[in-house]
Amino acid sequence: MKFAIVLPGKSIPPHIVDCLKEQPARSGFYNWLFAFKGEIKTWETIKDNLEEYDVLQVNMSPVDMMLVPEIRRKLGRSSSTKLVLNNDYVCEYWDNWRIDPFRYEQIQREGDMVFGTEKHQVSQMIKGSFCMPHPSNTKILKRFGVDPLSKKNSIGVICHWWAQSNLHAYNTARWVKEEYGLDEINAYGYSKKEPMERYSGVMYNNIYDLMDFPSFLTMIQQEKILYDPNPFHTYGRNGVEAACLKMPVVGSDRVFSYSKLFPSLVCDPYDRCATMSKFKLAMDEKKVGDWLDFAYQEVEYFNYENSKARYMTALEESERRGGYEWYQKQTL
Repeated sequence: MKFAIVLPGKSIPPHIVDCLKEQPARSGFYNWLFAFKGEIKTWETIKDNLEEYDVLQVNMSPVDMMLVPEIRRKLGRSSSTKLVLNNDYVCEYWDNWRIDPFRYEQIQREGDMVFGTEKHQVSQMIKGSFCMPHPSNTKILKRFGVDPLSKKNSIGVICHWWAQSNLHAYNTARWVKEEYGLDEINAYGYSKKEPMERYSGVMYNNIYDLMDFPSFLTMIQQEKILYDPNPFHTYGRNGVEAACLKMPVVGSDRVFSYSKLFPSLVCDPYDRCATMSKFKLAMDEKKVGDWLDFAYQEVEYFNYENSKARYMTALEESERRGGYEWYQKQTL
């Protein structure tokens, strides 16, 4: 299958180029490119040869979705080239787009197949949307390790620039630090736009902004334990990566990967008492080993082979239903 991800503009943005060069590759959207051994194309480089491809995929972000009607116009109603549309944003963040809700519905109707990555997100999308988390190169991620002697007696807090929920995360991490005699609380993926940023210097021992993925993997493996109290609904690439690394993590029950891979260590991210009970389990080295082994095996759900199989099954199902013509009749 000849596969391409299509981006707007004349050149691929530098941050995407850097992301594609990383080894190992971070989990998420661009792994469809690697899974299908496809190409990434800008509109200017592909607009005159769209039908040379079997599948064109567009991420329905505010920047990219402008391409969708034009691609459909050029392909027409019955092209053998399939236009696949995916939503890559947590549904709690959609308000920030400030987009006409009817327009977003109309964009989705232009696809031959439409999918999101997590069930709550998909429930907010057009009828007939599929639910498929993005792939991860689990084979390579499982080979990535660090010197065990580099381990620190610390907790790593996973932050999300779009969630901005650092106060309750810090308060719980502080309890964990005191309860288990840890030396440091370190923040990863921290955004300078956080409402609590002015207090960050007294909250965390070390603050790490967004960094290249290999550096991120090296750093988090030095932590004794990870904590990700993500308050939003997402499939959660961090859970996939933690499972591949056999890293103990107490995660949010709103994140699909944590619920699937670490079911004994998830809870409501705002329930601090429940969270502390999960840390008690995670800190028990006799128990946590079995749970990490479970996650290490179960994480293959997200590998390239299984992800491609889900994608192809969805593509076949959407074609059987009638593809573009079928979606034209659907509503939210």
